[in-house]
Amino acid sequence: MNGRNSPGIDATIAHFLKSFHKPARLLVAVSGGGDSVGLLLALDEALKTGRFSGFSLLACTVDHALRANSADEADWVAALCARRGISHLSRRWDGPKPAAGIQAQARNERYALLSEVARDRHADAILTAHNRDDQFETIAMRKERRSEGAGLAGIAPATLVFGSTWVLRPFLDVPRADIRAYLQAIGQDWLEDPSNRNRTFERVRVRLDGRDGSDAVMSAATEMAADVARASELRMQASRQGAAFLSGQVRVYEAALARLPASAVPTLLGGQPEWRALLALVAVLGGREHHLDKHAAERLRLFLESTRLSRMTAGRVVFDRRREGLFLYREHRGVAPVTIAPLDWAIWDGRWRVYNRSSSDLTVQAAAEVQGCSIAAGDVPSGVARRAARSRPLVLAGDARAEADLFSLEPVLSPYDRYLPVFDLRLAQALAALFARAPYPALPVRLGCDDSRRGDIRPDGA
Repeated sequence: MNGRNSPGIDATIAHFLKSFHKPARLLVAVSGGGDSVGLLLALDEALKTGRFSGFSLLACTVDHALRANSADEADWVAALCARRGISHLSRRWDGPKPAAGIQAQARNERYALLSEVARDRHADAILTAHNRDDQFETIAMRKERRSEGAGLAGIAPATLVFGSTWVLRPFLDVPRADIRAYLQAIGQDWLEDPSNRNRTFERVRVRLDGRDGSDAVMSAATEMAADVARASELRMQASRQGAAFLSGQVRVYEAALARLPASAVPTLLGGQPEWRALLALVAVLGGREHHLDKHAAERLRLFLESTRLSRMTAGRVVFDRRREGLFLYREHRGVAPVTIAPLDWAIWDGRWRVYNRSSSDLTVQAAAEVQGCSIAAGDVPSGVARRAARSRPLVLAGDARAEADLFSLEPVLSPYDRYLPVFDLRLAQALAALFARAPYPALPVRLGCDDSRRGDIRPDGA
């Protein structure tokens, strides 16, 4: 595949802007590299034509403070924006840097800072310049670890970050060479990041090793593009099917206890989308961002395949199998207390966001011995309800239970509250409904599939 076979930059940007449901304020992440500079200037040129009234641009550079001259790079971007009349902000990642996993942590910090700017400046979306080369590098790295699976869908065209702002990637189908050619045609230079030549990083090795321009590399790129399209569609379908299963079969009580009828277990064991939906539910109940690992998931499958009426624990979740059905709840171990300063908030046990609305410290801990179980339902055995209630949050002011007006609680959906790829939107919306959470924000653009809509799903009877 080559640049001659891809749509022009101007056409790509025009198509992207026309996909918005309404005019928007766009926050562009600009590092100074060729990809992000190309995205910013292409957007600016499109808006200056007057064809897209109501849109506005804001640029932000995140200085990761990992190199001596990183601040100079942010200043270079600021000067570029000033010459073109584009508002620009810089944000810096201060504090200690991890010895390992530096790229992953830098990504987390970058999106946290961009999300903060988007909220403060009322941006409707964050735009990044991930392109087709980035996509292929991502798929190549994941193929080294697995031959199939949801991850082979690659980089999502849209990802909700921190539950508040959608990150959109308009260049995801555009080759990097086309972006560089566009900049050269308009006489605009860019900065080169020296870390892009550091073979310590896996992505850099994949990138450098795939630049020989041979027919074999081009053929592999073509095949990979088809793989990405197939994997993306399969993941969308799995999200829809998993969401339907959760909405039709699962009930959640007090955001602490889930119940599946016994008749739903064979469906779980026979369908990959339903199984993946269960693993997402388990991650939420356990307060974990990731699904069960392969070994734990296999233990769970063996347990469910048996006919034993008993209990097992995996991923901090108890699976309690009764005649009335399968019940899931957080195990009463390893639930650490958290102290929250006045008018602040914290996430407790990965499961609850707790807001302190008082003028004194509050402490959140597991309820432990429950006086008068708060989980009451005719289809839940009393013993199950008591066990589940022991791991619910108890908020204390000093040594006494805090009055209800001093705090508020909101369930956390750990797998999706930091990063929610659009592939999983329908599944995440189904979980939000089950846990009585407000739905995730709607996409501001059309992506050509029904998952680009809000996709609210409510369980039967809700």
